[in-house]
Amino acid sequence: MIDEQRALEILQKPELKTGLRAYMYLMGRLHRTDVSADREFQTVFRSFYQMRRFYSDGFAAHYFRLLEQLKDVREMRFVMALERIKHIRNTYEMSFSSKMAHTIDPRFPIWDRIVTKQHFGISAPTAKRDREAACCKWYDAYRDQFSDYLASDEGKLLVRLFDAQYPDTGITDVKKLDFLLWLDR
Repeated sequence: MIDEQRALEILQKPELKTGLRAYMYLMGRLHRTDVSADREFQTVFRSFYQMRRFYSDGFAAHYFRLLEQLKDVREMRFVMALERIKHIRNTYEMSFSSKMAHTIDPRFPIWDRIVTKQHFGISAPTAKRDREAACCKWYDAYRDQFSDYLASDEGKLLVRLFDAQYPDTGITDVKKLDFLLWLDR
């Protein structure tokens, strides 16, 4: 997927350093603030996770209320976020469901349509019937493949390279790999 040379190039990208700073702010602040009322947290989150024009301020307000309600859930599951976010816009938001699940439990990989397609050959389901089950099945397949890649020699190398460039971040190996895959565009 990503060889050592490409990983070293990605690790030098300024957007990685900027993104890492934003991510560490979000994760450090999550349990120290009411995210449904903290405008700075929301601004950083919306910028970092690209919650732009397509997602209205109304969607964002509902999203941050849900994040605040769920942030202390001990056994977070992707489907919990997917079901709740569906009620905001009456659509299954795989990406923003995974972002919420990851924010609550950073062991969840983030679903990004380019990363999932380019690196794992997985696209969002198009099923009209039982779409929720299809979304969960596709996300579980992605999570399994992501986990396998993280445990592979290549995945371990990428984490070591990340740690050498950015030591002592305290972020999960899942997020380290996510940063590298997302920036490999």
